[in-house]
Amino acid sequence: MTDTSFYEQLKQFGDVKLNESLAKHTTFKIGGPAKFFIIVRKTEKLVELLNYLMAEGVDYLVLSGGSNLLISDEGYDGLVIKIATNDAPKMIPKGKGFDIEIDAGVVLGMVVNLAAKNSLAGMDWAVGVPGNFGGAIRGNAGAMGKDISSVTQWVDIWRDGEVLRIKPEDCKFAYRDTAFKHNKDIILRACIYLEPGDKQKIMENMQTYLKQRKHTPFPSAGSFFKNLKIDKWPGDKKELPELFLQRGTVPVGWVTEQLGLRGLSSGGAKISDEHGNYVINYRNATQADVLTLVEEIKQRVYNKFGVELDPEVQIIK
Repeated sequence: MTDTSFYEQLKQFGDVKLNESLAKHTTFKIGGPAKFFIIVRKTEKLVELLNYLMAEGVDYLVLSGGSNLLISDEGYDGLVIKIATNDAPKMIPKGKGFDIEIDAGVVLGMVVNLAAKNSLAGMDWAVGVPGNFGGAIRGNAGAMGKDISSVTQWVDIWRDGEVLRIKPEDCKFAYRDTAFKHNKDIILRACIYLEPGDKQKIMENMQTYLKQRKHTPFPSAGSFFKNLKIDKWPGDKKELPELFLQRGTVPVGWVTEQLGLRGLSSGGAKISDEHGNYVINYRNATQADVLTLVEEIKQRVYNKFGVELDPEVQIIK
């Protein structure tokens, strides 16, 4: 198939662009061009596209909100699919609360606001977390000691030409990890269950969490490394702040701050002055700049504390 005929075929599924800068579609603002780039806004069209690509034997890269990605400066010599499916969430009464069915491309902040507006508890922790709902499911997004797995009821996926509804246990939810990070399933939509809470308390929690979340004016992927599970901490746990013991994790931002690493830089990449686990693009950083800095951080943390840091960000070379 020629590039021209492939381009024409793609147009039936969404908005197609050629040589689109991927830096425009990631929160890191790093990444070269995609040879083909398609924005898909309807789940049915996404399924049709995936079936077509499977039949043609075409590989592809999937983007959602672009918040947990570090893409090569060389770009991607193929097709990048941006999932922008965003039909209005469906609220279905169940028991004391509601099942809420949500497309993968819905912005996570919209889900948080929908819950708060309807006085539903269980999503306040996600206030200020970037990205889309599908990405949150894929990475088991979480904050403040909570995560998306605790409210997930089912997930609709595309797998080898079939649309399947799978249970939470089949997602293999773990700390910032799921089966979706290790297989080729594509998340189409998912359902969460929320019960009523005290609206004032929900709003207070959101304000508190927003204050606790450090913000930087520079592009980043948010927290670069997964926080450390408390049982993996090799030092004296009694010396750790009480909040870490309550949440069961040692924040990597705190670890790097113990080493005075805020402001450490490599090329155009730097550890944020506001948060020790934010690697920021403060001066036209390249992927190489970020990876050099990341290796330096990992080495210094290992030398001091004897722990290996694991990136939360997906690195595409």
